[in-house]
Amino acid sequence: MLTRGFQSSTSPLLHFGIGNNMNTDSILIIWPNQQFELIKNIPASGKITAKQSNAKQLYKREHFFKETQPLLKDISNQIALNWSHHENDFIDYNRQYLIPHQLSTRGPKMAVADINKDGLDDFFVCGASEQPGMIMTQTSKGKFNSIPLPNSGMSLHAEKVDAVFFDANKDGFPDLYIVSGGNQYDDGNPALADHFYLNNGKGSFIPSDNLIPTITKNKSSVTATDFDHDGDIDLFVSGLSDSKQYGITQPSYLLVNNGKAVFSVAPPEIIQSQNMGMVTMATFTDINNDGWDDIIVVGEWMPLKILINNNGKFTEQVIPHSSGLWQTVFIDDLNGDGLKDILVGNWGHNSKLYAGKNGPLKLYVKDFDKNGSIEQIMSYTIDEKEYTFLAKDELERALPVLKKAYLKYDEVAGKTVQFMFYDLFKDYIELSAESLSSSCFFNNGKGGFVQMLLPDAMQMAPIFSFATVQFNNQAGFVGLGNFYGVGPYEGRYDALGEARDAKWIKLANQKQVLAVSRSNGTILFYQ
Repeated sequence: MLTRGFQSSTSPLLHFGIGNNMNTDSILIIWPNQQFELIKNIPASGKITAKQSNAKQLYKREHFFKETQPLLKDISNQIALNWSHHENDFIDYNRQYLIPHQLSTRGPKMAVADINKDGLDDFFVCGASEQPGMIMTQTSKGKFNSIPLPNSGMSLHAEKVDAVFFDANKDGFPDLYIVSGGNQYDDGNPALADHFYLNNGKGSFIPSDNLIPTITKNKSSVTATDFDHDGDIDLFVSGLSDSKQYGITQPSYLLVNNGKAVFSVAPPEIIQSQNMGMVTMATFTDINNDGWDDIIVVGEWMPLKILINNNGKFTEQVIPHSSGLWQTVFIDDLNGDGLKDILVGNWGHNSKLYAGKNGPLKLYVKDFDKNGSIEQIMSYTIDEKEYTFLAKDELERALPVLKKAYLKYDEVAGKTVQFMFYDLFKDYIELSAESLSSSCFFNNGKGGFVQMLLPDAMQMAPIFSFATVQFNNQAGFVGLGNFYGVGPYEGRYDALGEARDAKWIKLANQKQVLAVSRSNGTILFYQ
C-alpha cells in the first residue's frame, strides 16, 4: 500500500536495514493468494525483484514458525458468566475540555471473598453509573450466579470505582465497602457518597451507610487493615480530582473503626491526608518490616509517597524524582531478598507524551482567561524547552484569548509555552510527571528505593492492574491495561485490551483462575 492520505505516497521500494551484516539468511514472501516464495542467502546490497509467478506452494504458518502455548489459557466459555460492564454515556471533555484524559472510565474493579462461608470464592464487581454493582456467588460446579446489591441512597447513580471485602464487625463474615467517584458529579452531590454493606451471615448484604462518614467527593480506591493494632479493620479511601478542576487536589481519608463497624475520619494528628495529591490507588503494607502497616500512595502528576506508620500515626516519605501518571500499585518481594518492593503501572512509552521527549511532562493549572473556570495546559519538554501538547486550534476552543493574540499558526510554530501565554503565564499551579515508565521500585532495606523500568512489552499502554502468576514453576506477574478515554490528538491506547482489574479466584475444583474485568466488556477468566 503506497498511499498515505490525500496526494501522498511512499516509494514503491521496500528497504530493509540489516546493520553491519554482509548478507541475510532468508526472505519469506507470502502473496495475497497464499502462495509463498522463499529466497535464501541474499547479499546485503542491491535490489531484489520478487515475482508472484515464482510462488508455487501454499503457505502454512506451522511449517515455518513453531506454535507456542499461551502462558494463560482462556476458559471464559467454561465459566459462562453472563455479565458485562456498561459505561454510561458521559464525556468528561464536555465539562473540562483541556484535561489530559477522562476520569470516568476507570472501572470496573473487583473484590474477592467467601461471602457465605461455603468454602468457595465469590466476588463483587463494580458497576458504572446507572448500573448496579453485582455479587457473583460461586456454585459447587464452579459457575457463578449474579445477584445485584440492594440500592442504598444514590448507589445506582454512583460510579462505583473500587471496593473491598473485610470483616468490619468481627462476626467472621466479610462486609463490603464501595467507593464512589467519577467526573460526572460536582463536589457535594449525594451520588458521590460511598456505600457500606454489612453481611447478615447468610451471604446477603444489608445497606449500612449510616455507619460511615458521608464523603461526597471524587474518589478512586480503598484499602483495609488494622493500622492501629486495636483488633478491628480500618480503611484508607483515596481522593482523585475535582470534577470541575482537574489538577486541584482532593483529600484522602483514613477511616477509623470503633470496633463495632462504625467509622470516623482520622484527625490530622494521626494522618495528614488533605493534600495527598490526585491519588489513583493506595495500599496498606508493612514496607519497613516493623510490624505496623504503612500506606503506599500513587497517583497522577505526583511522586510515589509512603506513609510510614509510627505506632498508629503516619509520617510522609516521598521517593525523589518519581513523579508520573501512576495508575496502580502492587506490592511483592520481587527479588527474593525478604523486602517488599513496589510495582507501579504508569502511562507507558507508546504515546506522543513520551516519544522524542527528554524532559518532564508538565501540567499548568490556572484560570488563564479569568472567566471563572480552571484550564489545564499540558506541555512536553525537549532540550529543556517546553511546548504545548495540544495544537493552537485545540487550545483556542477553551481559551479564545489565544485566537485574539495569534491569528496564524506560524506565529506560534516552534514557540515555547511561555511564549504563547506571555504575561498570562504566572501564578499557576505547576504539576510534573518526570517518568512515564511502568516501573519496579526495589526496596534497599534502608528506607530508600531503586527504580527499574519494566520491559518494553509493559510500556505499550497504561497499566491499570498487576497480578502474580506462576510460569513453569517460576514466579512472575502480568500487567493489564489500555485506555480509550483520550482525545483524538493523543490517540487511544489499545495494545493490551482495555482491562481494569485482575483477581485470582479459587474454583470448586480447587483450581485457581484469574478473573480480568474490562471497561465496557465482559469478565474474562484465565487458567
